[in-house]
Amino acid sequence: MTEVKKLGDAKNANFPVDERNAVYHLGVAKGELSQRILTVGDSERASRLTKELLEEVEEEKAHRGFVIHTGKYKGVRVSIVSIGMGTPMMDFLVREGRFVVDGPMAIIRYGTCGSIKDVEVGSLAIAESSILIRRNPDFWHSDNNKDQTKCKPYDISKPVAGDKELIDLLKNDFESIFKDRKTVVGINASADSFYSSQGRIDPEFDDFNEQLIENIIDLYENKVNTLEMETFQLYHLATRSKQPIKAASSTIILANRVTQAFLDNNTKVKLEIEGGRACLESLIKVNLN
Repeated sequence: MTEVKKLGDAKNANFPVDERNAVYHLGVAKGELSQRILTVGDSERASRLTKELLEEVEEEKAHRGFVIHTGKYKGVRVSIVSIGMGTPMMDFLVREGRFVVDGPMAIIRYGTCGSIKDVEVGSLAIAESSILIRRNPDFWHSDNNKDQTKCKPYDISKPVAGDKELIDLLKNDFESIFKDRKTVVGINASADSFYSSQGRIDPEFDDFNEQLIENIIDLYENKVNTLEMETFQLYHLATRSKQPIKAASSTIILANRVTQAFLDNNTKVKLEIEGGRACLESLIKVNLN
């Protein structure tokens, strides 16, 4: 992995860029990121997808945990970007990506998730919309003393939809490539942590989350399929961008929270490549004019 040159002195504390207008976290300036982006969490997954699927690959950019590969898929310029995990990392990608890209953008997330339905691991999921689960520290404050009549331990947002055109393309391309695997479509839940806000029970901490998954199921009438940590921020920012951003999110169901099954690594790697191909097919088809 080749680190990009150290950014120059940052200008403007409100939105830090250096003298060539390279953004502070992604480390890229205008022209160095495609308007069509496939984003993943794992840098190794990004490298595998680039090696297997892209041609005319440009110089890799790596800065502050972000790794950017740009090249062509079937003659169309795309970027594959690994961002790590969590809503803050997605926030960096969307905001700084928006700054350095002129005109409309399309962003597809392809990651892994857990399922709160009895769906076989190794199935695929597409999020038509996403909700956000946030831990509320005021619930544990001495002024509240775990009184749920005053505040809840976890806040659950209303859903935000992804881009219908891009999601429909993704559905078609997943069904075409994954003929032997189930693809579930519905609501995603993005959490602000892997453990407490996804209802994982940790005996070492007072998380008060034993009923959290049940509450999510009841609140959204059993339409929530998946739990992860990035999709909501992508969809929320895409709908709030003043320039068009078309967003969609898809995941490999890695863990089943009902049966406690977990997908083997060899199958996961195979699905990463096949699903990445489906995502790139959708990215190059979507209309950005």
